[in-house]
Amino acid sequence: MSGCDNAVEYVYQYLDDELTVTRRTRISWHLKRCGNCLNAFQFETSLKKKISDGGKTEPPEELFDTLRALIEQERNTGDSDC
Repeated sequence: MSGCDNAVEYVYQYLDDELTVTRRTRISWHLKRCGNCLNAFQFETSLKKKISDGGKTEPPEELFDTLRALIEQERNTGDSDC
């Protein structure tokens, strides 16, 4: 297996710090020498951060108001068998 194949195979484990010290060192060494793999790893790192940060924003209060109004409306007009 080539260094690039090895680096690509373990990209997510590398980013999540789930590799042995030896494998992590090998991939780090490869990234220092291979611009293509480094670019791919930087992209994946950025993507992972954006996904992680995306779930941390609070929804607007207007959304909660709308949901409350819809729930109340459904209660008032809903089927009495429920």
